[in-house]
Amino acid sequence: MDFTFVLNVLLRWAHIAGAITVLGGLFRAQISGLDAVDKYRHWLTAGALALVVSGGWQFFQKMSAAPRGWHMLIGIKILLGLRVIAVSLLVGREGFGEAKRARMVRGAVISGWIVVLLGAIAHTLK
Repeated sequence: MDFTFVLNVLLRWAHIAGAITVLGGLFRAQISGLDAVDKYRHWLTAGALALVVSGGWQFFQKMSAAPRGWHMLIGIKILLGLRVIAVSLLVGREGFGEAKRARMVRGAVISGWIVVLLGAIAHTLK
């Protein structure tokens, strides 16, 4: 095992852990109420940071030898993922009404599941 292999495995793990943290936190906020977000907002921020760093690394690793259709899928995935990350960072802030926060979280959870599906499709492309 060389250093690149270990780094790729750790960054892939960080990406999956970040996705679980952000999507799970938003799902919990949707189910148990938005007031609970204040208790774990720092976890959402850490998960979002892990997603951006590890996702950027994986993107640049795969971009040069990407299979056909990969760039389109990843572009859609990145845009939806940025929406999920933005909502996870904004949902704990004040200045939004309860109904608007609920709509934001619901849309982000749906977008998050679509991101997971697109990631699975892009990962299986040959």
